[in-house]
Amino acid sequence: MSIIDSLAPLQQALNYHLERQTLLTANLAQVDTPGYKAQDLYRTDEGSFEGTLELALSSSGDAEAAAPAASPWEVRHDPYAPLGPDGNSVSLDRESVKIATNNLRYDAISSMIRIRLDDLRYAAQDGKG
Repeated sequence: MSIIDSLAPLQQALNYHLERQTLLTANLAQVDTPGYKAQDLYRTDEGSFEGTLELALSSSGDAEAAAPAASPWEVRHDPYAPLGPDGNSVSLDRESVKIATNNLRYDAISSMIRIRLDDLRYAAQDGKG
């Protein structure tokens, strides 16, 4: 797998975390809406998200396996969110932790991409610079 091919799963991971961030902040906006059910993103393909990252980090594999799926995740109600007295399942604390975790993962993936691109730039400059 080339450096360029290895960026596809990382790009997919960034897209996932960006979309999840939007969804989690939308949950926070509905914290006082009676009957609102918290939502989250869930994988729809058979592979795990961690498996996608492992593929991106591996030094071998074929490029077609690394290509992102058409719709690798879907929005669903969070089955683990407890209902409040008004039927709202958004917990400020719980959503804040999810957002913080999501941010950490996004930042880690961004760093991986930056490292890969730095390696590519280094190689393009014949190891000078």
